[in-house]
Amino acid sequence: MLSRRAFLQRSSLALAAASCLPSFAYASAAKTGPLGKPIGIQLYTVREETSKDLLGTLQRLSQIGFREVELAGYYGKSAKELRTMLTDLDLTPTSTHQGILELLEDTQRKIDYVAEVGVKYLIVPFPAVPDNRFENQPKGSTQTIANSMTLDDWKWMAESLNKVGEISKKAGIRTGYHNHNLEFRTIDGAVAFDKLIEWTDPELVTIELDIAWVVAAGFDPIAYLQKHAERISLLHVKDVKKDIETLVDVVETTTTEVGSGQVDWQRLFAACNPKYITNYYYEQEHFERAILDAAKISFDYLTKLKV
Repeated sequence: MLSRRAFLQRSSLALAAASCLPSFAYASAAKTGPLGKPIGIQLYTVREETSKDLLGTLQRLSQIGFREVELAGYYGKSAKELRTMLTDLDLTPTSTHQGILELLEDTQRKIDYVAEVGVKYLIVPFPAVPDNRFENQPKGSTQTIANSMTLDDWKWMAESLNKVGEISKKAGIRTGYHNHNLEFRTIDGAVAFDKLIEWTDPELVTIELDIAWVVAAGFDPIAYLQKHAERISLLHVKDVKKDIETLVDVVETTTTEVGSGQVDWQRLFAACNPKYITNYYYEQEHFERAILDAAKISFDYLTKLKV
């Protein structure tokens, strides 16, 4: 399996020459999910499939009925090529993930690119630190960040998000932050995620709440949806197995099809305020069956979920 970081680095995969099927071939499969919204998918879910057959994978997602996608890489395509490829398949790119360190370099050019793609949200999926002090740690920088970040590091993250958010706002794009479980570590008596929300400007930075990672940390996602309703615009609709160990210092959990794990999705969506939640994306990282079969199971569950 590719890691999220490796996937982002390998987004230069070439698209095989082929003609897209017309959008009407897919429209009949479209259904809405909870909150009356289209069901989106974070394309990191199908990273193994897109690395083998990008066009065929996107066609299959559209046939299943997904109508919105959240990008996790750009496949080496120009913004115009990528947008055309997706829209021809009746897929709307509404959000994208990009690392904070990459965004802080040549920020305007990267915002111009995603603006041309047509996304509404530019989401930072993982924290970083302002120096390289973790790079040579035995467990690698990612794992050391999970259990060694200080409140000063989180303050720097908030300031960096505000900086990018101020620039992206001028392009009509909302910058946001996506959580894992490490944000729920208590540092000097404070939960890091609470401080990040406090330190980011609500006019510039929104939150994409990953439900599975909140549960994996041993916290209640509904409590966060209620406490920070006006700050949360996006959701990752991701489920975790019922027997997982809750952790905050190791980025590790086991995901499953939506509706097959421990999240009470009916109760969760009932707690959402559709005034603030604009989009949500199915995501899964572990599979016991074919990836696209798992995606269809989750999609079908969401279309039948009554809230």
